[in-house]
Amino acid sequence: MSEIINIVTSDNGKIIRKKMKASPYEYTIATRAKWEMIIANDDVTIGAGKFERVRVKDIKVQKDMIAVPCAFNQHPLVSVIKVGTSSGPALMETDRVVNTAFVVGHESGEIKKGDLLSILNLYPIMFTRDATKPVLIM
Repeated sequence: MSEIINIVTSDNGKIIRKKMKASPYEYTIATRAKWEMIIANDDVTIGAGKFERVRVKDIKVQKDMIAVPCAFNQHPLVSVIKVGTSSGPALMETDRVVNTAFVVGHESGEIKKGDLLSILNLYPIMFTRDATKPVLIM
């Protein structure tokens, strides 16, 4: 069943809301997947319990793929909570480029450019019924 929702984005710090008509849909996850490395692209000081945004080397995520950070720690100072793109939200049916990791610090210290922060699991999906594309309402 379709619902009217707000798609919220940011443009230079300004919050933008677009009313959209969207529907949930079902998909099947493939039995094969791909691992990509989430690698810091800057030096960042992190504090214990602090939440930070870290620029990472670009990771290309093809359309119809779900990206999930690995549950196991790869870095002794931080855990990657989620990843993002500089272009904001995107439909699953489009290619995306991950260039940001959102991390929480376990301990205070330095993340160095080139540090492996985590692994990104990429799962191909197949829609099990026709998905309706969100429609702009105004």
